[in-house]
Parts: sequence; C-alpha cells; structure tokens
Amino acid sequence: MVNLRLLVLPAAALLLVTAGCSREAGPTGPPVAKYGPSVQDLSVKVDALEADQCQSVDAARVYPECERYATQVVNFGNSVVSETAGSKQADAIKAAVDKVQAAVADYEKRTCGVGTQNPGVNNADPSTAGPNAAPCAAALTTVREQVETIAKLLKQIG
Repeated sequence: MVNLRLLVLPAAALLLVTAGCSREAGPTGPPVAKYGPSVQDLSVKVDALEADQCQSVDAARVYPECERYATQVVNFGNSVVSETAGSKQADAIKAAVDKVQAAVADYEKRTCGVGTQNPGVNNADPSTAGPNAAPCAAALTTVREQVETIAKLLKQIG
C-alpha cells in the first residue's frame, strides 16, 4: 500500500512553489530597448561643440581647420532631429539642422578644410586669403550660429 503522506507532501510543496509564480510578479510586456542618445547626452555633446575652437576662434582665421568639426556638427544635428521628433521644438530644430547641412555642403564644395586645400599634399598650408576665404568663413559662421540655436532649443526641452 502507498503511503498517502509521500504523495501529499510533495504535491503540497509543489503547490506552494507555483503559487508564487503569477503573471503579476513579473514584467507586463517585453523589454523595450532605447537606441541612440538622450536629450541629456545631446546637451553634453553640444557643450563640447561650443567649446571647440571652430566655434570660438574668428571664423575667417580658423575655417581651414574645421573639417572634422563640420562633420561632427552634421552628425550631431541628425541625432538631435531623431531624438527630439515630436517635441514642441522639433520644427525649429529641423530648420536649424537643415541650415547646418546646407552650410557644411557649401564648406565641402569649396574645399575649405586643410585636407582639401591642396589635394595630394599632406602638409598643406591653407591660406585664409584665397578666393574662397570669405565664403568659407561665412559657411562656418552659419554652422556656428545654428549650433548656438540648437543648444538653446535643447535647453528648452531638457
């Protein structure tokens, strides 16, 4: 004959263990992963961009050294547009980023940066007195103004 206690005790233990496993104890849905920088991250990046010499030194003097800066600002702008979509400032941010992209396209078209001043020459000595000096400085000035605009708009969001 089977001892009834040997069946009842394991069944009771199993019942107690599974009673604590209800749906309410765990997450209610699948985990949501967030990709990309937050507004706070972008605020840190804009502070770094504003501290760059390409943002603070006279544009007519520094523009040949700002190729990397210009690329960083375009990439930053794309991240800002993506992260702030749906905010009250989204349209103004998009307009500022569009101006940045146009100014950087002009900067690149005119070969304003050091690496493009004398193609093929590694130690190019960029002249700030050439025919593109004024348009290059103007393009950089537009980028700088829009970085300041984006910084102000980000502060309104975060």
